[in-house]
Amino acid sequence: MLRCITEDQETLYASKSNKEYIQQLVDEGKALCPNCLQKVIHKPGRTNRAHFAHYDADCVVTNYEPETNSHIKGKELLYKWLKKKFPSAYVEYEVYISETKQIADVLIKHEEGKYAGLSWAFEFQHSPLNARDWEERHNLYKLAGIQDFWILDKAKYLKFSTAKGHTDARKRNELEKTIYQEVGLCYFLDLEKEEFIIDFNFVTKSEHNVFNRKQVTTYYTYHEPQSHASKVDKIRVRMNDEFKYCVLLYDEIEEGMTDRLRGILGKLQREKEIQLEEELQLRLPAKKDYCETVYKEDEAAMVRSFIEENERKLADDIRNLSNEVFFAKYQKPIEKAITNRQSFKVLENSEDIRHKYITREFFSWHVYKMSFLESQSSLSIEEYLLEKYKDKISLIEYAYNTYKDIFENLASRNTELLNRDLRKIKPFLQTYEKNPNAMDYALEYGSCKSTEEIDNYVNQVVEQIINYDPFADWEW
Repeated sequence: MLRCITEDQETLYASKSNKEYIQQLVDEGKALCPNCLQKVIHKPGRTNRAHFAHYDADCVVTNYEPETNSHIKGKELLYKWLKKKFPSAYVEYEVYISETKQIADVLIKHEEGKYAGLSWAFEFQHSPLNARDWEERHNLYKLAGIQDFWILDKAKYLKFSTAKGHTDARKRNELEKTIYQEVGLCYFLDLEKEEFIIDFNFVTKSEHNVFNRKQVTTYYTYHEPQSHASKVDKIRVRMNDEFKYCVLLYDEIEEGMTDRLRGILGKLQREKEIQLEEELQLRLPAKKDYCETVYKEDEAAMVRSFIEENERKLADDIRNLSNEVFFAKYQKPIEKAITNRQSFKVLENSEDIRHKYITREFFSWHVYKMSFLESQSSLSIEEYLLEKYKDKISLIEYAYNTYKDIFENLASRNTELLNRDLRKIKPFLQTYEKNPNAMDYALEYGSCKSTEEIDNYVNQVVEQIINYDPFADWEW
């Protein structure tokens, strides 16, 4: 580790602090691990870079990467770069994060400026790490609200093909492929050149060869552009304002990263939609159950229907408002919806042809929809629907009042045979009622566009059905 603390919580850095002072604290047992508070020793760096280590036991925090010289150098390089780039932020080595139970190589907390409130963890990965362990640690950071940046040691992880003619092709291991797929980018750090390499665009090319008279296809993966490295001090952070999500890039590749950044944004949007949907489905049952404590049993069923019909429109309030506040906010539309449904049931039992038409044309569950309640305004459900369908009602009233005797004649006939004949004149003239009456046949003329069209179809009904004589053309 690159830092320790004293009993007085003073932070000491292995490569910066006075060696004699550090050794004195070590000898007195006052140099402590900042995470487990066990005593540590100081290794001044005759072979490796200066660092601290536990006496004879590992830290209780288990995800320390072995302190090789490369790992220490990588952490130092990241720390110095971040400290210089964000002078007003909290930047510290090897911070234990209780929420994730792991140690971040470098942790940054922003308290002011455009990044205020954001926390970032930078991990320099030198030793082997399998993809499953990375995913677990990545998800822990995400749950803790910390964005993690995994920087892979170029010397260990950036590999190229040895195939003749394809030495620019990449050999990608599971860790970097998993990071690239999940995050959208993959970062490498060249410790010798102090450069970042940023993977953001891969292409696959194929080569066809014949071996033992069989064609063999080999695929090679390239990064385009091949050159995508920059000095550490030229790397900057770009943030999406909506998600407060950040990526590392540099000027020369930013334009070429447009498609990749758009893909990352799309993934963030999908993740947000999934998260919001999960929260909605988690809180929805509580809202439905609560209505039973406020409304009578039959009314509670209507309130549940109101919530179900408006689930998407009310989603934010379902997620964020308490039960009491939610039902207080929607008390008026809920009561209006209940009144609508009760009134609609009365209309369904009415023998008035106008009521029969509007209850047939209007879907009853629409009385719960916020969009309908808003358009309904102060009108009763009957007033609103009579106005909505007034033109059609005028037509069916004309048809019924003018041709009632004809429709009564039709009602006396065999429904199945009659529907067959009506379909020949116009399909919409048939009725789907099992035992239709004259009014049911009149209702079908609501599909006409004018009284003239009604007259025309009724005349055909009279001629082709009522007055039809099957023996008229027979010769005796």
